[in-house]
Amino acid sequence: MLTLWPVGDRYRTLLKLAPQDLGAQQVSELLAPARETVAAILTRGQHQGVFHTGVPPGPLSRALEAHLLALLDSVSSGVWADDGTSAATAALIAAGVDRGVAASTVRRLRGSSPGTP
Repeated sequence: MLTLWPVGDRYRTLLKLAPQDLGAQQVSELLAPARETVAAILTRGQHQGVFHTGVPPGPLSRALEAHLLALLDSVSSGVWADDGTSAATAALIAAGVDRGVAASTVRRLRGSSPGTP
């Protein structure tokens, strides 16, 4: 989420128009590598007991993707402002991570990411 947010934030209008312009199938093909990566991370986290197991990794990956797009849309409409920190925390919580652990993990990752404030 922290990696995707700046790109999504910059190109959120194009992301919103992509299904209409390219078609759902082509968008799905373009997103397949990212979806597979997220599903693999979720699988590993579920096996390690970090993420809940109530939703399989594939559908959970799609849900987190929709969550990201909805948050970007909220920024576009002026309802919300975020640098990706709150979005990343919310994604971890949605995956089953305790709120406090999610927040501290994102803070730690933010502090170790190159080019972050």
